Amino acid sequence: MAISETSFADRVQRARLMQTTVAGFLPAFAPLDASLAATPFGNFVDDLDDLNTTTAGLVSQYSTEVPLRNDMVTLIKRLAAQVLSTVKSNPAWKNHVPLIKSLTDKIRGIRPRAPKPAPPPPGETPAAVKQRNKGEQGFGEIEENFERLIAALGAIAGYTPPATEITIAALTTTANNFAAKNLSMATLFAQLTTSQRDRLDGFKQLSAKMKAIKQAVRGQYGPGSPEDDQATPILV
Repeated sequence: MAISETSFADRVQRARLMQTTVAGFLPAFAPLDASLAATPFGNFVDDLDDLNTTTAGLVSQYSTEVPLRNDMVTLIKRLAAQVLSTVKSNPAWKNHVPLIKSLTDKIRGIRPRAPKPAPPPPGETPAAVKQRNKGEQGFGEIEENFERLIAALGAIAGYTPPATEITIAALTTTANNFAAKNLSMATLFAQLTTSQRDRLDGFKQLSAKMKAIKQAVRGQYGPGSPEDDQATPILV
């Protein structure tokens, strides 16, 4: 199950509670692992909190960009369908229809139905169906096929549609905007995944450090001591 952004923030707060708790012990908390002492542990929590804030910002930014790009995909699919209808409407362009239709179908995700595989011999397990990648690669395919569609229109003599939104100039602008969006989204996705990985590693370290602090408190002040009773209930 995915960990929510709230859960990360809650864990940071519990870590701060652990830090302030051990910082108030007298005699002073002096773990054998110096990184568990109040000051260095507090610095570690501060750094992790900064990383958590950065990651949460990237999550929010990416989530905001997703519907914007989806709207662009919807527009491109509509324009491709409009282009196909326009080309089909002119008998003089009938030789261009197969290529335009093929590219339009790819943009719109319409693919020929795959032949049904023959049943396996008795006693054998059917082969697994390979799933298509629908992530960043899928958007790249739409971008490529839309650019190929525009190039194909450029080969049609006299292609000057009455609808300005499907002129080659207008389609090129749309294609350039989509390419820029894909590039920025791919960059943002890479930053996000790296930050999420680093954050997850950081919280794994936090959990290990908090468990070690509890053991160090018990070792220094003794089981059942007031210090042990304060540190033990803090959730890791």
